[in-house]
Amino acid sequence: MTSTNRGAFVRRDALLLAPAALLGLATPALAEDDERAIVATGIQACNRAQRWVDADVPYSQTSYYNGYRTDCSGYVSFAYGLARPGLSTYTLRRVGDFIKKPQLKRGDLLLDPTRHVVLFDKWADAEHTSYWGYEESSSQGAVHRIIPFPYWPGYGTYRPFHKRGMTPA
Repeated sequence: MTSTNRGAFVRRDALLLAPAALLGLATPALAEDDERAIVATGIQACNRAQRWVDADVPYSQTSYYNGYRTDCSGYVSFAYGLARPGLSTYTLRRVGDFIKKPQLKRGDLLLDPTRHVVLFDKWADAEHTSYWGYEESSSQGAVHRIIPFPYWPGYGTYRPFHKRGMTPA
C-alpha cells in the first residue's frame, strides 16, 4: 500500500469513527503494530500479555521485542502500554501502589521490586492459594500459568500491586 493510499484509509477510518466517538460509543482497538497503547483495564493488559505468549517471546535482559525489553518488567510495561523499552521492577513502583490480597484484581501485579514481577489474571482456586499469571520466565519465556500465591517459595517477597487508573473490566 502506498503512503498516499494509506493516508486515504486513515482519513476514511477517521470519518467513519468520528460519529461513534462523538456518541461515546466504543471504537476499535489500536492496530496490532501500535505496540504503545492506552491500557485502562485489566482485561486489556491481560489480552496484550497473551500476545507475547502466542508469539512465544523468549526471556532476555538484553533483547527487545517491538521495542520492549523481553524481561519480566519489559513484558509488564508492554502489557500496560508504558513507554519503551519499559520500566524495571524497581521503577514500576512509580505507576501504582501496593494493595492487600483481597483487593487483587485482573491486571494487577505480584511485585518484588528487587527481583521479578507477574501480571495477575485470575484466581485458580476458591481458596485463593494460587492464581493464573502472565510472566516472562527465564526458562520458558512468556507464559500464562498457575502460580502459588504470592509466588514460588524461596524466590523473594512478592506483594500485590495496583497500577493507578487501572480498572479490572
